[in-house]
Amino acid sequence: MTSIVSGAVRADGEVRRLRGTDAGLLLGVAVVATLAFLLVHRALVDDAYITMTYARNLAFDLHWGLVPDETSNSATSPLNVLLLAAITAVVRDAQVAVGVLLVASAVLAARWLAVLSREAGLSRATPALAVGALLVNPLLLSTVGLEPFLCAALVAGLLRYGAAGRAGAFGVVGGLTVLARPDLAVVVLVALAGFAGVRRRWVRALGAVVAVALPWHVLSWFALGSALPDTLILKAGSSTWAGFGFWNGPLLYWGANRTVALVAFLPVLLGAVAAVATLAARAVRPRSRPVEPWQVVGTVAAAGAAAHYLAYCLLQTAPYHWYYAPLLIGATLCAAVLAGRLLVLGTGPAAGVALVGTGLVVASLVVDTVVVGTPWARAPISTNWASAAEYERIGTDLRTLVGAGTVESPGEIGTLAYYCGCRIVDPFSDRGRVLAAITAREERSGPLGRTLIGWNYRLLDRAETPRPVDARLVYESGRLPERPGQWPVDHWAEAPARMTLLPAAG
Repeated sequence: MTSIVSGAVRADGEVRRLRGTDAGLLLGVAVVATLAFLLVHRALVDDAYITMTYARNLAFDLHWGLVPDETSNSATSPLNVLLLAAITAVVRDAQVAVGVLLVASAVLAARWLAVLSREAGLSRATPALAVGALLVNPLLLSTVGLEPFLCAALVAGLLRYGAAGRAGAFGVVGGLTVLARPDLAVVVLVALAGFAGVRRRWVRALGAVVAVALPWHVLSWFALGSALPDTLILKAGSSTWAGFGFWNGPLLYWGANRTVALVAFLPVLLGAVAAVATLAARAVRPRSRPVEPWQVVGTVAAAGAAAHYLAYCLLQTAPYHWYYAPLLIGATLCAAVLAGRLLVLGTGPAAGVALVGTGLVVASLVVDTVVVGTPWARAPISTNWASAAEYERIGTDLRTLVGAGTVESPGEIGTLAYYCGCRIVDPFSDRGRVLAAITAREERSGPLGRTLIGWNYRLLDRAETPRPVDARLVYESGRLPERPGQWPVDHWAEAPARMTLLPAAG
């Protein structure tokens, strides 16, 4: 009897100790994520402001669109918009909402990885290694405001529930993952196939995915005219940038800033090494010995990252930097899983892991704070034609100059729309302007592609015409302002340039 009671006391003490450890971990992650947001909050990229504008319009006006009076469907991540809108309705500021969601996503990822680490025989340091590496990566920090950190949390959830064989919970997280980014369905399918416990109950898992994700897509089909967002048409198969496509896009950023690019994409190399080591460990195990949980988790993380990368290569998208986030997330998680296992096995491997991990974090912090500056004035990995501060100034001036009129965007619209609050149009905000892109894509596609595009836009009003404009904002390379209605901008790769406001027919 005494032994039973003492055993229960020891177990209860272990639970309290683990909970205390998790509380410290989660608090530390929250602090680091908050500092990361303070570092980058003035340097959000233009597409982040598209999401923020959608969220603000939904929170304050229950309007799904980028500009007033125009319903659009160019928000790639409906889940990110919905969550930001809910937070914005409380905090009354979409930019603050971005920070809140960043912190919440990082904490959720750490929590799921902490549970996974206990169940898969990994070190308690694993979630700190994984989430810490994500929070200091300069490419991922250059996506704040978009959905990558939310996606990182959801991928961690897929690994946690997949490893536990909980098909229902896996399916719910999988459905949320698809709502966070439709293309992450590739990662969900890889995880479903990789975890035997979920694979055996695949009907339940896929049923949960569909139950969570389908209602939004049906609503979008009827209310917005397409089940999938217009970005699928606008960006998939887009032309290369100076010979750089998605497959070799990292070289584009290497040419722009080698130090930043090296640190940003180093986790891909580490993840590849970890994947090979994990597969080797699986291959050399005795036949009588089952595959260990950590080996399955590491393999699934790496396979999901590789599958997403290959899918985007086949889609022939341009190398937008946030499109590499799933590759970086999967590679980082794979490397962290192997590191967490080595830390458990002994002091020799642990010393190497500690050295490599510390070096990566220190290098990232040096790049983020010393090389780029504190706080960031501009994201170090970005292809915007102007900084956020420059677009803010232009957008604020446009509010006075344009008033109730309509202005055509120069090609980047997010930050301008956020600060102007006026009618600024292009295919991302004006459904009449995306129709030409839909028709062009149908003409270039084969029979299957035309059928799928046709069904996606079956309920869209094809008779809608572009909104007439009163003025045009034009980007002019290599020219400085000469008169009012012109603003200086610093293109990410070219010499200083200007934005010029011209009459509609000018």
